[in-house]
Amino acid sequence: MLEGLLLSAAAIAIGFVLLNQGAKFITDNATRISGRIGRSQFVVGALLVSTLSALPELLVSGIAAGEGSPDIALGNALASTVVTIAFVIGASAILRPIKTSREIVLRDAVFLAIVTLVAATLLMDGNLTQYEGVALIALFVPYILNLAISQRTGPAEEIEERVEDLTIGLEFTGWIFGRKVEVRAGISWLIFGILWSVMGAQFLVQGAISLSAVAGLSPWFVGITLVALGTSLPDIAAAYHATRRGYTDLVLGEGIGASVVTTLLTLGVIGILRPSTHSVELLLPVVAAMVFTSFLLLALMLGGWRITSRAGAVLTSSYFAMVALNVLWIRGFP
Repeated sequence: MLEGLLLSAAAIAIGFVLLNQGAKFITDNATRISGRIGRSQFVVGALLVSTLSALPELLVSGIAAGEGSPDIALGNALASTVVTIAFVIGASAILRPIKTSREIVLRDAVFLAIVTLVAATLLMDGNLTQYEGVALIALFVPYILNLAISQRTGPAEEIEERVEDLTIGLEFTGWIFGRKVEVRAGISWLIFGILWSVMGAQFLVQGAISLSAVAGLSPWFVGITLVALGTSLPDIAAAYHATRRGYTDLVLGEGIGASVVTTLLTLGVIGILRPSTHSVELLLPVVAAMVFTSFLLLALMLGGWRITSRAGAVLTSSYFAMVALNVLWIRGFP
């Protein structure tokens, strides 16, 4: 058993390193691309940042679904939203209060709350079908339209500031160890980064499956804790470095954007690749936590257009409350 635990831990550690360094290769190249983003290409740049932020979650859940581990796939997809709100936005607010704006609240935070509610409604019938997967991915269209409308109606100076934020966001994403390592740009390096990320996701999934079997842990519990935290490490590290340099508005925008993309694309991919039935009772605590934290974030943003340190502590504690509830809840499930 000890040997099995060590092998599982080694596979998970290798997966973390490959996944995070793959993200670093990708974002270093994406930073070069962002340098060419202008006012007319703002939507493309915003989508690029959000999608890259959700890439680890998307890869890990997609591979887990393909490997026949829906509990790990769903657990990671659902809990990642809670992790992002708790540790990307909440923990950042503890370090430095985050100023928000009417636009971010009405355009982004409201949309996130609606998206999580829609996803929860689709999951509460005990099935995640291919049609529902397609429907979730289709909801990405209104998100794009929101960005397009903001581009057309926003002042030129504001768009330029957002473009600068995109570049900064790409630079921070994947900066896991706090030291920026420049990587040569080029399509070969971009492909190399994608391959590293895929291999890292494969190692992480296999290690998580093995760990749950050897240690007798529920795959669902492994998915909402170890896997969800691991796939969110690049976002958490990026938020930490950005907050230290005062880019709190960037942390808020990218945190919400990554949550939207993770919820829509990751759950959508799972539904398309591996339509399945699931226990509503098992999912209920995490689904409730996902919806609750998104609406809690919206409520805190409306309270004075600012997320204070105290509010950040409340958001951060929501993840630990979710895990504690699941520890009690899953005792009645195999």
